[in-house]
Amino acid sequence: MRWPLTALVTTVLAGVAGAVAWSQIADPARWTVAEQGLQMDQVAVAAQFGVTLTFVFVAVVGGLVLGFLLGVLARPVSWPLVPIAAVAGVVATLISWQLGLLWGPPDPSSVTGLAQGDTVPDVLALTFPAAFLAWPIATIAGLLPGVALNPAARAEAKDDELRWQAAVSAADARHDPFGEGDQVRR
Repeated sequence: MRWPLTALVTTVLAGVAGAVAWSQIADPARWTVAEQGLQMDQVAVAAQFGVTLTFVFVAVVGGLVLGFLLGVLARPVSWPLVPIAAVAGVVATLISWQLGLLWGPPDPSSVTGLAQGDTVPDVLALTFPAAFLAWPIATIAGLLPGVALNPAARAEAKDDELRWQAAVSAADARHDPFGEGDQVRR
């Protein structure tokens, strides 16, 4: 029962770390206060895409680390680890996204005390829904190196190798009734 709790805690911590990174690294578009209200120029509109790109970058790095950790910590190592990693990636995505929104700049229309010409940052918003797939895909990709370094998986592979060698030796003995198959002829 210890591994599922470890996986859950690792996933939540990865999501929180992703939210901190996204809210600190992302450079949101800036609205300018004008007589007609808040306005955004073309450069600021392009910055909206940068917020999504930053989220994807953070998600890929965070997902690779999360997948690696899940792979190293997994007990036992078997095929359900892949869907577990996908679900962990989805959970990390949701945590990162929601906390990033919470910790990022507030809604520009709610900011008070602004004078004409002042700028106010936009909220952290994801403009492309495909950005939500970055965490799960990267988490699954991070599993492979993690499982390769997993001590339980390595011990299991060594046991499998010994069983295979024993089976091959037994099969050779059945086909060599005189026991001469391993003899060197002179």
